[in-house]
Amino acid sequence: MFSRVMLALDLSELTSRMLDVFYSICLSPETEVHLLHVVKKPEDYAKTSPYYKKTYSRLNGLAQDIKNAGYDKVEILWESNPDVLNGIQKAVDQYDINLLIMASHGKGLWASTFRGSSTFNAVRAIDIPTLVVKGDYKCSDYLQRILLPTDFSRKSLIALNFIRNLRENVGEVIFVHVIEGVRGDDELLENKEMAEDMLVELCNEMQNFGIKSRYVIADGGAASKEICKLAEEENCSIVITGKTGAGPIKGLLMGSTAQNILLNSGRTLWVMPDEESDE
Repeated sequence: MFSRVMLALDLSELTSRMLDVFYSICLSPETEVHLLHVVKKPEDYAKTSPYYKKTYSRLNGLAQDIKNAGYDKVEILWESNPDVLNGIQKAVDQYDINLLIMASHGKGLWASTFRGSSTFNAVRAIDIPTLVVKGDYKCSDYLQRILLPTDFSRKSLIALNFIRNLRENVGEVIFVHVIEGVRGDDELLENKEMAEDMLVELCNEMQNFGIKSRYVIADGGAASKEICKLAEEENCSIVITGKTGAGPIKGLLMGSTAQNILLNSGRTLWVMPDEESDE
C-alpha cells in the first residue's frame, strides 16, 4: 500500500522501535525504503568529517538490517539543513514519499527538535500519512490493536480505507467516541444512543472485511484524557487520527484534543492526511 517510505532518523534509542513499526505496517518486500538523516551543521556534512564517518556507518548498519529482513530497495539520504523539519519536508517532496515514520521524545541527535509541541508542528506541516513513534510502549506487531477515535465526521474516518487495505494483518479495531459538554442526563442518553447506532454500523462494516472490532463510548472527561486512558487500559498498539486543513497551516482533526493525544499518550500515533492519495 505504501510504496515509498521514509524513516527520518535521529539515531536515538527509539530507532529500533521505528524499525518495528515499519515492519508491522509495510509488509511488501518491494517497498522503497529511504533512511533520512538531516545534518544541521554544514561542517558535519562533508564525508571527511568525524561526524559523517560515525553517523553514516550507523546508517549503513541499519540499511543492511533492513535488507536482511527482505527489503532490497534501501537508500540512505544524507541531507544538510539547519532546520531539521524543513529538511524532512524537502526530502518528502523530492522523493515523493507516501509514508513518513519519525520518533518523538528520543534522546538522539535531534532531541531538541522533536519534543513536545515541535513534534506537533512537524506532523501538521507534512501532508502525508505520518507515524510518530513514542518511547513508552513496545510490541512486535503494531497492528494488533488499533484505537480509532471518531466524531463520525468524514475526516475522522479517513483511516478506514487504510485499515481495509491492511485487513489481513489487523488484529482488532476499537472505535472510541467521547461525549463532552452535555447538559443533563437526558441529553447524555440521547447522545449515547445516537453514537451507539453509528458505532454499530462501523463495527458491522469492519466485520464485512473480516476485521474484528468493537466500540467504547466515553463521557465525563476531556476527550484527549479519555482517549489516552483508554489506549492504556485496552493495551492498544497504535492510535490513529485524521487531519484537517485550515488555511496554509494545517491542524489535526480535533485541534487541541489531538495535540494533547500526541503530547501525552505513550502510544504510537498514526496521523492521516485530509484527503487520500491516489494510492
